[in-house]
Amino acid sequence: MLRFIQLFLLFSLSLSVLSYEVDFKSPEGWAMSYTSSSSLNLAQIAPNKVEVGDLSISAELGSIPSLSNEQQKVGFNGLKDEDLNKSPIFGRIRFSLGLPWDITGEASITPPLEIDGAKPKTLWGLAFSRPFIEGESIEFGTRIFLTRGQVEADVTCSKETALIEPYKPGNLSGCIGTSNDQLSVDHEGIEFILAYKSSLNGFKPWISFASTQLNSSVKVDAPLQSGQELVNLSSEGTIQTYSLGINYSLSERQILTFASSYTPLDVLRPVNLDDRDSFWNFKIGFALSF
Repeated sequence: MLRFIQLFLLFSLSLSVLSYEVDFKSPEGWAMSYTSSSSLNLAQIAPNKVEVGDLSISAELGSIPSLSNEQQKVGFNGLKDEDLNKSPIFGRIRFSLGLPWDITGEASITPPLEIDGAKPKTLWGLAFSRPFIEGESIEFGTRIFLTRGQVEADVTCSKETALIEPYKPGNLSGCIGTSNDQLSVDHEGIEFILAYKSSLNGFKPWISFASTQLNSSVKVDAPLQSGQELVNLSSEGTIQTYSLGINYSLSERQILTFASSYTPLDVLRPVNLDDRDSFWNFKIGFALSF
């Protein structure tokens, strides 16, 4: 009986979940911020006057820059390799509806398509925007937004890592299978958008500034030689994003969008790197109004 109790306690301890809150600028916190920056629910089109019931649907694809081997050393405060280079793109589909007082409501969703070991899981967003100032040549609007959901990926123990013998170079953690890690990319923020009012041969440029509160977390679920690793890491902080975009009217109801966003990010590593740690990407989209 005593032996059974000892085995039961040992099994329970092996399955216990450890929770830690890491510093926003730590390697782990930076990795969460970098991934969340790729999913920011930012504007695709500058706010404009709408009629109640105006409906549009749009799609957007954004690039996710790859990280160097040294940048992917984020585990254990920058000492352990993690497989952060997953999907090179992030996409979403938006549905917009005209509301009273020139407010546009948006609902968005990211299809649960798996790309290179990463798969969105119930990833959705909401936003409300409105134009506030209209001059002779420029217009100014504001947009509030949020995103909720997770992304599943084999970050701790990738397929490639699991093929290497445990505790050998390339698998120092002792992975014996692929991990089922979940990254929460929850965030909310506000965006200010300044746009050129008139179309220049079909082109309409705009710039924006967004401040976003990140509430990121990672649930690590990795099969190791020493037992199942179950750890929850969380990090909170505020980031700023600068965007530059241009919309091109293909017709009265069709708009092609191009944009680039830059999010400054800082990280405190054991060793300083020459690599760029901020997030900078390019986006392309298409909108169809009804």
